[in-house]
Amino acid sequence: MVHQLIRLIFIIFILILLTNCSVTPSQSLNDLPLNTSEREKKIQAMQQFSLQASLGIKAPNESISGNLRWVQHNEQTFNASLTNFLGINLFELKQNEQLSAITVKGDTYSAVDTSSLLLQLTGWSLPLDNMSLWLRGLADNKSRNILRDEFGRVIALTLTDSTGNTWQLEYQAFFPDNLSLPKRLLLKNNDTQIKVVIRNWQ
Repeated sequence: MVHQLIRLIFIIFILILLTNCSVTPSQSLNDLPLNTSEREKKIQAMQQFSLQASLGIKAPNESISGNLRWVQHNEQTFNASLTNFLGINLFELKQNEQLSAITVKGDTYSAVDTSSLLLQLTGWSLPLDNMSLWLRGLADNKSRNILRDEFGRVIALTLTDSTGNTWQLEYQAFFPDNLSLPKRLLLKNNDTQIKVVIRNWQ
């Protein structure tokens, strides 16, 4: 009787192990990031892309949450818009080789420097100069204190925007494929914190 009970417990234990093995997915080779050089070369080649993300901004005088849509047409031309969760447009930004235009509350303003214009109109800034690079997880030649993980992905860096603000950028999560594009980012400076959670890349 005791032997039968031990045998039954042993069979149940084996079945549990087999069940766990069958339902726990293993990471396939297609999910592993490419080597650093190949991965960054492919991401650099993404001259046209779009993304949708949730954006949260905590500034000294206000907090803003909304949906960010970014459409990159080429290296220097992009459109971006931020709407709140009711679908109301908070601002729209267009930039090309010559100038930038920001539409806030139905009024459009133009300038050469995007970050300074955004700061003037809203009271907070974004490091927009190379945003198309750092959104993709790439550092530019002005980035400092660059940290990488075991896959060679940039997980933190320091950058300075055109208004003179220094930002600490952390990549907190990546999409699970071989390009491993950023999924969750955190930007911080002395008085502003910006969280970006990217829902999809196209």
